[in-house]
Amino acid sequence: MLHYRMQLLDLNGVAIQAAGGKAYVAVNGDAQKATLYDKTGAALANPVSLTNGILDFYVADTVSKVDLFVQAPGGQFTVMKNVLPSGPNSIIVDTLSRLQTYVIPFAIGDTTANTETSTGFAIPTKAGVAPAGVGIDVLTLDSGMTIDVGTLSSDSGDADGYIDGISLTSAVFVKATLTNGAVTLGALLKVQDSANAGDAAPEPGYTMSGKTITYTLSASTDTGEGFIFLPVLLSYNAIG
Repeated sequence: MLHYRMQLLDLNGVAIQAAGGKAYVAVNGDAQKATLYDKTGAALANPVSLTNGILDFYVADTVSKVDLFVQAPGGQFTVMKNVLPSGPNSIIVDTLSRLQTYVIPFAIGDTTANTETSTGFAIPTKAGVAPAGVGIDVLTLDSGMTIDVGTLSSDSGDADGYIDGISLTSAVFVKATLTNGAVTLGALLKVQDSANAGDAAPEPGYTMSGKTITYTLSASTDTGEGFIFLPVLLSYNAIG
């Protein structure tokens, strides 16, 4: 097996050793999860939990490179591509920016169509999601199929609260929109404009603090995969 061990560092090179944090490990160039192991060969969950800011896992010898999608303990998010077992051995995290873009992979190979699926990531405490920039980067198209993104419905969440039915028909970036007759921006990110009854206006959503982010692929999805983009606004306490 091939061993990966990496330490989170802030922009000054200081180790981040707080509790918490997750990393989704994908096979290089793909959105589907890699199979992870611990040093004994036992299976690990993916996303895998960080320990004191350290990401530690093994993959099969046939997996030469991986891509990492990392949520730091403070809610910051970073993506690293083409990572080899030999390095780099650190993950740089920008702890000074309030706005963090979450890039979360999804793949039909990791779920069942028409089933709400946990991403393994959660909205940080007191954080919100900004509507500008929400969308789907479709890696592998699936004609006629759609995706919903939200928070875990069984935990008082809203399974399509961020994205409601974005199309996977073309391998392009598809933004969530308020276009009349084709609205795909979820209910958590919009309000009715009081000056124009019936119209919707975009607004950051702050009601899902601590809840798990989920996605749902429409029935009959069989090839769709890609990346969910969620701009997340962290709280004051997460900055620095």
